[in-house]
Amino acid sequence: MNSIHNDWYKNFFTGLNVELWERAATPEWTEQEVVFLTDVLNCSPGSHLLDVPCGFGRHTIALAKRGYHLTSIDLSGEFLQILNDQIRSEKLPIHVIHDNIITKHYDTHFDGAYCLGNSFGYVDYEGMDGFVRNVSAALKPGAHFVINSGVFAESILAHFPKTGQYVLGDLTMDVSNTYVVEDSYMATELTYTKGDHKEKHYFKHFVYTISEVRRLLERHGLSIIAIYNSTEKAPYQLGDQQAYVVAQKQ
Repeated sequence: MNSIHNDWYKNFFTGLNVELWERAATPEWTEQEVVFLTDVLNCSPGSHLLDVPCGFGRHTIALAKRGYHLTSIDLSGEFLQILNDQIRSEKLPIHVIHDNIITKHYDTHFDGAYCLGNSFGYVDYEGMDGFVRNVSAALKPGAHFVINSGVFAESILAHFPKTGQYVLGDLTMDVSNTYVVEDSYMATELTYTKGDHKEKHYFKHFVYTISEVRRLLERHGLSIIAIYNSTEKAPYQLGDQQAYVVAQKQ
């Protein structure tokens, strides 16, 4: 587990890993998050939004259907194939970019941006610094940037999950986590089982405190205006499983 490469995310979202996340994201969950986004991003339909990373596009599709203009980026070809198939089928005006969110520079100035689903923290501080710098540079003054994670220190370390199992129909995911103290990241082994087929996937997730996230955002002209523990907008507290951070471009 200690040999997991820093660029693990480049080839992580493939095979049964993609299938599980597509199954796990229920329409009800997506609807709750999209309603939340339309509220806290404070943008009207017709606004230009940046989805980083977009995965298979559950938020992208829902927001486009509400009249927003989406630019959506991801590194997983399998995820983007699912998204592009739906875009063609429903003739949706979505601009899809196959690239690395950590290093991508954007020319357009957006009315809002969001990074949902634990993606914040895929890399070390230097990498996240570059990511925040690029997203901030793409936002108009006053625009909001929403980050969602269940892997901030105040969440994950309060009840560190060494093992876990998730079952979705005929697909099972067994989880084994180790915390690497000297580098502040969680190393994870995922074992997928579907019938006689098994796959193993590995990833590392760097763990940041809320104050580290605040300083990182402020370094690039983004000020936190709210932190919630769910889409219901209750204040985030120590030990809450999720955090939704809302920041504003100065």
